Amino acid sequence: MHDTDSQTQAGAPEQDAGAPLEIDRGFTYRVTIASLIVGVLLAGIAALILFSLTRPLTADEQGNVNWSISGILFPVSAVIVGSILFWSVFGLPLRVARRRGVILDPEIYPWIGAVLLTALFSGAFLLAMLLGVI
Repeated sequence: MHDTDSQTQAGAPEQDAGAPLEIDRGFTYRVTIASLIVGVLLAGIAALILFSLTRPLTADEQGNVNWSISGILFPVSAVIVGSILFWSVFGLPLRVARRRGVILDPEIYPWIGAVLLTALFSGAFLLAMLLGVI
């Protein structure tokens, strides 16, 4: 009998650690939107820093291009900003949910991030067209 009691007590912490996590749809929306806001702030700071260092490529009298690291910072900054936004929508919510012990709703999590990023990029593109940047 003593052997059975020790097995039950030893198994009890394992049951608590392996308890099923809850799926929370409201938390999924909140954490995805909050993560996107964090990503936009981080990407905005990175873009301002990198775009301020960007200088156009210049040519000399013979037509040779003078290459410099600042001449390629525009595409580099676009990749960095895109990576930050991708991480903030598809990576950060998973990490927050894991720490809180919640499962993001699998029916809405991946596509809500994609829809938010599409809306953000479409709105930025439309605003750039209206302001005459593009």
